Amino acid sequence: MTQSHERPFGVTIIAVLAIIEGVLLIFGGLSFLAFGAFFANVPIENILINQQQQSELQQQQQQQQQQQQQLQEVQNAAELQALTQFFASIGLVIGGIVLAVGIGYLVVSYGLLKGKGWAWTITVVLSIIAIIVQIISAITTANALLSYDINASWAGIISQIIGIAINGVIIYYLFRSHVKAFFGKTRPSTITQT
Repeated sequence: MTQSHERPFGVTIIAVLAIIEGVLLIFGGLSFLAFGAFFANVPIENILINQQQQSELQQQQQQQQQQQQQLQEVQNAAELQALTQFFASIGLVIGGIVLAVGIGYLVVSYGLLKGKGWAWTITVVLSIIAIIVQIISAITTANALLSYDINASWAGIISQIIGIAINGVIIYYLFRSHVKAFFGKTRPSTITQT
């Protein structure tokens, strides 16, 4: 589809916001990947060797208690190993997803700047998803008002309301006729607007 020749200023703002979000998500994704890699490389064997050396000294002092402690240490070591593998897996999976979403935001921002119809569609869909997630988050945060940290709960609710408003404005703006025309979604109007 053909698009109008001049990009509306609001589209530029939305694209810049997408670039900022993409860069932040990429850094967040890389941080989660580093977190996962750290836990994947925790030297559990060195911890176990140190525990075994300590247990050998204790064995000389208390023979019967040593057997019980060794069983407990083996169980603790297995639990520690499972816990580090869990954290490594979670960090790597979340990091990979967040990194991919960040790269996706950069691709969408390019499409927004170039007036690609697919970028308009993806931005509308992501904004609707964001509103749904923010409404759910605001409701769950409101339930936290019953907890001891009321100030943090109110701050969370207010930030969710601001996020809902921003995404609502983005959706409203993207459905304006001159913006849709820029993305080739409708025929351009004779009046140019920003």
